[in-house]
Amino acid sequence: MVKILEEAENDLNRFENGVANKILDEIEGQLEDGVDSEAVKVIQRPTYDAVFHRLKLAENGLDHRIYFDYKDSELYVFAVRHRDKAYTEEDLKESVKRLQNI
Repeated sequence: MVKILEEAENDLNRFENGVANKILDEIEGQLEDGVDSEAVKVIQRPTYDAVFHRLKLAENGLDHRIYFDYKDSELYVFAVRHRDKAYTEEDLKESVKRLQNI
C-alpha cells in the first residue's frame, strides 16, 4: 500500500488539478503493486547521509519526480517535484528532512 505524506499532498496541491490527478494515477499504477520499473532509481546523497527512491514520470505530459522510501513494509511518498526543481540544493535539503521524519 502506498501512503502519501501530508507534505507530499501539499506538493500535489501546488499543481493544476489535471496534472495532480495524472501524477496520482501514475503513483498508483507504478508503485501500488510493488516497484519493478526502469523509471525507479535509488538516489544516494552521501553529503546528507540519505538514500531514497525516485520515480521518474516523463510520459503523458508529465516531467515530475516522486521521492519515496519504505518503512515497516510500507511505501511512503514524501515529495512530489517538477523536474525543474527536483535537483536543487534547497529541494534536496527539504526532501532529506522529510525522509528523516518518516
